[in-house]
Amino acid sequence: MHNKHLVVVILVILSTVLTTAQTRQLEVEPNHSTVGFSLDIAGGITRITGKFTDYTIELDLVDDDLSKSSVRVEIQAASINTGIPDRDAHLRTADFFDVENHPLITFTSTEIHKNGEGYVARGPFSMHGITKTLDIPVMVTGQDGNTWGFAITMPVNRIDFGVGADFVHTAIENFLADEVDVHVYFWTRKKRQPKQ
Repeated sequence: MHNKHLVVVILVILSTVLTTAQTRQLEVEPNHSTVGFSLDIAGGITRITGKFTDYTIELDLVDDDLSKSSVRVEIQAASINTGIPDRDAHLRTADFFDVENHPLITFTSTEIHKNGEGYVARGPFSMHGITKTLDIPVMVTGQDGNTWGFAITMPVNRIDFGVGADFVHTAIENFLADEVDVHVYFWTRKKRQPKQ
């Protein structure tokens, strides 16, 4: 009898905790956000920059605590833009991103934990048909209601994901650096519900 009462008490407590947790669904405000990258060319003689212009980033924010929250990212690989149309067209081919067969770059956090002054979001990152678990460092740059600002700066080895792994510049050895510096800056707004 006592055990039954204990079970009931535990269920009531769990129910109270679950119902009092507040989750806000936020999404990126694209007008004030950037998903960008840069990499060395010809051993660092010069450097190019680029970005992806078509993406969604959604954050389920629980109790204003990132460590309880989750994030989902979906990038359209074909939206790559380095400012040179011919180069962008080449990057979309099978030599690099092969957007026809691998149209999406995705990340979904399985956990987020505090790390010093920032956070680390861990989860599967998929690009060019290859999925690996990544730890993504996240800094909170500001907070005001539904507006949260974030910054992500990290290296990604493109060869690990087969992007341009077989591309060889005929004139310059090691023309493209293996390591790409990713720079993401964004802020959020309350997710807009679809019209009925």
